[in-house]
Amino acid sequence: MGIIKRIFNVRAWIDFDRVRAFTSYLAAGFQKLFIPQQQTEKGESFEAAVARMNLSEQELQAKKKALYRLSVLMCLAAVGIFSYSIYHLYYGSYRAVVVSLVLVLVALVLAFRYHFWYFQIKERKLGCSFSEWYREGLKGDKR
Repeated sequence: MGIIKRIFNVRAWIDFDRVRAFTSYLAAGFQKLFIPQQQTEKGESFEAAVARMNLSEQELQAKKKALYRLSVLMCLAAVGIFSYSIYHLYYGSYRAVVVSLVLVLVALVLAFRYHFWYFQIKERKLGCSFSEWYREGLKGDKR
């Protein structure tokens, strides 16, 4: 029985220990993604971050304006790439359509990032939530 078990060691063939460790790593990652985590300590305030980075009010306004322009530029790039994907769809280049749509998503993610940073500078508050950004920054609702 011992020789057969050494020859037919399926557990070693599939590297069971590594697969189990990787699966538990993925499960922990998904838990961090989808289950809200509680902050153990208060985050850094906006004023503390400005003081730590030695930023003046003019530099903040310049960064705010630059971030807004970048977000608009990324939205325009997304629209341009999307129209390019429609062109490829019309001519039947389906692989190019998929690549173009992925690039549209990348451009929209960058537009969101830059606009979120712009919103935090405009509100002078770090750690804004997605719903705050959506309600006040995108829709324009008042607090």
